[in-house]
Amino acid sequence: MESNEKDKRIPCKYGSKCYQKNELHHKKYNHPPKRELELLDDVKKPVKKHKLVAKVSVKKNTKMKCKNECSTSSENNTEAPPNKIKTPPKLNKTFTDEPVKQTIAQETCTLGNEGPSEGPVTSKEEGDKSSEDGEDNIPSSPEDVRESIKQKFLLEMPEDFYSFWSFCENISKDKPSEAFKDVGLYLVGPFDVLSGDLKKVKNRRLSSYLRHWRYYYDPPEFQTIVRGDDKQLFHMGYYRDDPQSPPCFVASNCAAVSCIIVPVAENLFGAINSYLESKKKTCGPFILMKVSRLQNALQSWAKRNNFTLDVSTSQMKARERKVVAKTFHKAGIVVPVDKKSDLGYREMLEDDASLKRLLKRVADSTSDAERTSCLGKLQPVLTAVSIATDECDFGTGLELGIDLFSYGGDVFHNTIVQYLNTAYTLLQRQEFSKIIQVLHAISHLDLCLPQAHLKLRKKGCHLSMLEEDSR
Repeated sequence: MESNEKDKRIPCKYGSKCYQKNELHHKKYNHPPKRELELLDDVKKPVKKHKLVAKVSVKKNTKMKCKNECSTSSENNTEAPPNKIKTPPKLNKTFTDEPVKQTIAQETCTLGNEGPSEGPVTSKEEGDKSSEDGEDNIPSSPEDVRESIKQKFLLEMPEDFYSFWSFCENISKDKPSEAFKDVGLYLVGPFDVLSGDLKKVKNRRLSSYLRHWRYYYDPPEFQTIVRGDDKQLFHMGYYRDDPQSPPCFVASNCAAVSCIIVPVAENLFGAINSYLESKKKTCGPFILMKVSRLQNALQSWAKRNNFTLDVSTSQMKARERKVVAKTFHKAGIVVPVDKKSDLGYREMLEDDASLKRLLKRVADSTSDAERTSCLGKLQPVLTAVSIATDECDFGTGLELGIDLFSYGGDVFHNTIVQYLNTAYTLLQRQEFSKIIQVLHAISHLDLCLPQAHLKLRKKGCHLSMLEEDSR
C-alpha cells in the first residue's frame, strides 16, 4: 500500500473517525494508515444486524445482513458522512416543571446531527420584514392558490379539497367555511387560505402557519382541515405517509379524549358523508331536516365529480397491508422495506402495552431519584432503536418517535424530536422534519433548537394563528 503522503486518492475528510467499510469508498478516498488497515480488515467480516431479544415479541426476520450499500452515498461512490447515531439520546431527568423548561432551552439536538442544530427553513427575500421576536416572515404569497397553500403548510392539497370548497361556496356563498355550521363543522387550516382569512395576519411566520389548527395529538402526517365540537375537540384532516404523496385517507381524532387517529374515508366528501350519516342517528327532527338536505346535496356533487363516498376503498386496504407498525395512534406507519435484505423496519424490544407502562412510570415519577430509576429501565429500548436506525431500519426510529409524541409529556420532548427528526431525514421526508422542528414554539428566538416546538403543544381549541396574531 502506498504511504499516506504519496497516495493519490482524495483524503477522506473524516480521517480516523470514518466508519465506512465499503470497498468502493476506500478505493476512492485516502485514510490514515492505521485506520485504513483496521477498516479494510473489517471489510472481510460480514456485518450483521444486532439481534433484538424482545421481552414480549421479536420480529423473526431480523438476522439478515445490514449492507453498507444501503447508504445512498455508498451506492453513488461518494464520500459518506460519519456515523450519525452512535449513542441513544439521554432523557431529561429533571423533576420539577421549571427546571425542565430551562434544561430544554439549553440543550441541542445531537442525534443524527453532529454539527450545529438546523433551525426551521424559512425564505428571506429583499424587502421581507422580520417579526418582532426574530423569526423571518415568509415571502409574499404566490398568486397561484395551490402554491400559496404549499408555501405555508409545506404540503399539497388533493383535488377533493378544492372541489369541496367549490361545493361549500355553492351552499353558502358569503361564508363557505361555515357551510356546515348547522351540523357543528367548520372548515379550517389550509381552507383559511381559500377564504382569505389568513391575509389578515401581520406576522407571517412559517412556524405560525404550521401550528395553525394543529391539535395536541396531530403528528406531522396529519393536517387538520375540519374542526368540530370544542368539548371533545373533534376534528378531521388528511393523513399521509409521505409529504410528497397524496393523502392516504381523511381521518378523525378527538384530542380531548385520546391520541387515536381513525381513518374515515378516502376523500373529504366520503368523510363528511360518513359524519352526516352518524349525525342523523342522534339529532332531533329539526336538525335532521338540515342534515338530510346537506347530505343529499353533497352526494349529488360527489357523484357528478366522480368522488367515491366509500369509507373503505381498495386504496385504503392496499395501504393497510403496507403498515409495519400500528403505533399508539393506531393509524400506523408505512416505510420502505427491502424484502430480500429485510432492511427498513424491525420490531422494538417492547410491545405497545409494555412501552406505555414504562413511559407512565417515567411521567408519574414523584422524585428525581424515582425518575432516574425509571429512565434507566427505558434506556435499553432507546439503545436498541438507535442500533436499528444505524443498521438501516429507519422505521423503528419513526415508530418510537411517533409513540412518544402520541403519549406526550414534557420529559420526552428532546427524545421525540431527536428520533423523529432523524427518521424523517433518513426517509427523505424533509417536510415532516421541518414541521416537527417548528411546531408549537414557545419563543421564536428558540427555533434554532429542534426540540423547541414541543414546549407549546396546545391542549385546547384556541389553535388559530389569527388569535395568536391579535395578542
